[in-house]
Amino acid sequence: MKYNFLKHYSFIVRYKSKKQFRLYIINMKKNVVAFFMTAFATVAVAQNTDPVVMKINGKDIKLSEFEYIYNKNNNENAIDKRALDEYLTLFCNFKLSVAEAEAQGLDTTATFRKELDEYHDDITKSYLSTAAEDSALIDATYRRANEFSEISALFVNFPQLTSGSSFTMTPADTVETYNKVVGIRNQALKKGVKFEDLVKTYSYGEQDKTSDRPGYIGWMSGMRLAPILELALANTPVGKISAPIRTPQGYYLIKIHDRKKDLGEVHAAHILLRLDADADTVQVADVNAKLAEIQQRLKAGDSFAELAKEYSQDTGTAQNGGDLSWFGFGQMVSEFNTAVYALKDSGDVSLPVKTRFGYHLIQLLGKRPDPSLAQLRHNIEDKLESTGYLPALYQPSINELKAEYGFQQNAATVGKLQSAAQTVYPTDSLFLAQFGSDNETLFTVQNQPVKVSEFIAWLQEKNPARNSNNILFRLKDRNTFNLSTEALQEKLDLFTFQKLIDLKFNHLMQEYRDGILLFAVKNNDVWEKAQNDTEGLEKFFAADPAKYAWDEPHWKGYIVLTKDAKAQKKMQKAIKNMSCEDAAAYLKANYVNANDSLSLIKIEKGLFTKGQSQFVDEEIFKTGKKAELPKEYAGYFLTGKYLPDIPESYADVKGLVVTDYQDYLEVEWLKQLNAKYPIIIYRERLEHIK
Repeated sequence: MKYNFLKHYSFIVRYKSKKQFRLYIINMKKNVVAFFMTAFATVAVAQNTDPVVMKINGKDIKLSEFEYIYNKNNNENAIDKRALDEYLTLFCNFKLSVAEAEAQGLDTTATFRKELDEYHDDITKSYLSTAAEDSALIDATYRRANEFSEISALFVNFPQLTSGSSFTMTPADTVETYNKVVGIRNQALKKGVKFEDLVKTYSYGEQDKTSDRPGYIGWMSGMRLAPILELALANTPVGKISAPIRTPQGYYLIKIHDRKKDLGEVHAAHILLRLDADADTVQVADVNAKLAEIQQRLKAGDSFAELAKEYSQDTGTAQNGGDLSWFGFGQMVSEFNTAVYALKDSGDVSLPVKTRFGYHLIQLLGKRPDPSLAQLRHNIEDKLESTGYLPALYQPSINELKAEYGFQQNAATVGKLQSAAQTVYPTDSLFLAQFGSDNETLFTVQNQPVKVSEFIAWLQEKNPARNSNNILFRLKDRNTFNLSTEALQEKLDLFTFQKLIDLKFNHLMQEYRDGILLFAVKNNDVWEKAQNDTEGLEKFFAADPAKYAWDEPHWKGYIVLTKDAKAQKKMQKAIKNMSCEDAAAYLKANYVNANDSLSLIKIEKGLFTKGQSQFVDEEIFKTGKKAELPKEYAGYFLTGKYLPDIPESYADVKGLVVTDYQDYLEVEWLKQLNAKYPIIIYRERLEHIK
């Protein structure tokens, strides 16, 4: 399906109400994903041959924009000259309307900016979703997610971490910590030195040092680790210690104890009897007695779930029968993990299992293989986006865009920025001030230079601390790297990617932008005015009422149902010489009560043709069929006017009159715009349209 404003535009021609136009914009927004299938095969303008084909209010309109929308309306190879001329009129009127919206400042309102930003986000997210479909990085991450490693870790923090606040770093800030970690690793490689002892001495975090097995993490899959740790884990053989792994907070050393393929997921329940590590013999005996009691009752056929409700001290699961739901290998503590995966069949119950929490009895409720790549894809994308791998995730698409738009990076300029980032963080005011006015070319796209100053302005505008609305920044900066040179490269990659995406969707965004401006200005100057201009509508109708002549007679007035025949005669006598509206007002004032049960009449107003009311059919159209009164009413009468062919006022045909009045106002409005804003068309350049 293709979406466009000028064929369906009907902008000026087809959409006769703001409701119709609004529905079009909503559909365009909802169907942006489907749009990708067709939107980009329509423009065939060479990168360096994009001439200006017209000027409207001094603003250049290039061939690529004109051709983009024109070709969405004309799929045939041959160009109808008459159709092109007609299209030119529509296009110019469209752009004149946009110029008027801009003159009224409608492009500066918060509502406009919000809607445009939301659409930009929709486009970017849809493109990213499509771009990630064939990512080798996702496939590799999924493969690593299906492999488990049993690991211990030693973490040495950067000194700044202890400050309790966020911090930024340059490469020089990491040297001391790196050298310290290299020294620790050298010790760990010596014969007879225990990794656990080094954890006790050097690792950051008291829990790592004081646990039963210092530094022991357990079984971990790739999906449970940051990608930088996941890659190091995958590249370290069993029994070995990784090279130092730098993270935003410090360096890790990881020791691989064992490795195995994923065993799938299990569904289990448990009964927990808590027992502290320093429990005395009486407490131990009490737990053992309860365990024996539970096991005996299980043998007797009691329900595991009911016993969990009665005995389990895990308050989070006891009332659900101890149900732990589905979980994967390594997600529970080691002893529990080993026991549950040793169970073979659903319903099997383990022997008592001791962990640091106490004793468990575990029942297996089911087994299943791990989720497929399709099921995990969204989780993998989210993880990669949020942990510093967004550019890598979309690298194939970035490369395609770079090739499509002739991307060329200025290595010398990038090197200058990287050199400065060695000592100054790229979002610091000093860095921004140093390069804020730098007009050196950072890179070129479509033979057009992008300056360093543009990148700096983007950094300032899209800084996460400023609550950026930029979707790429929101994806990326949930977990940024602290190292200044890496931060610079990441932000430069994001800036480049955003530039390429914006270029890809330049015409689509322009179309949507102009569309919502057109909606806003037409709503103000035409639609709302036509709806609310009662005097104008009446005059417009009075000028040619015969235009709205009916094909069949109508009756206009009030149907009055009465509860008392004597009172009805009195009413009819009182209103005999009154107009229809005065009669209705009199009847309501004298015979209608706020409590319906106390009212003597019920009044219905309407404009009726034959067959729409049994009372009007009997009394006015003489169909010969007697009307049936509701049981609580004794009679009825009518007060109104017979209209054989011509409506009495515009209100009788308001929808038609409003539509025609809108058309009239729009024609007059466009005449004013054509007189107000100059138009120059270079017709000879339109011969290049393809």
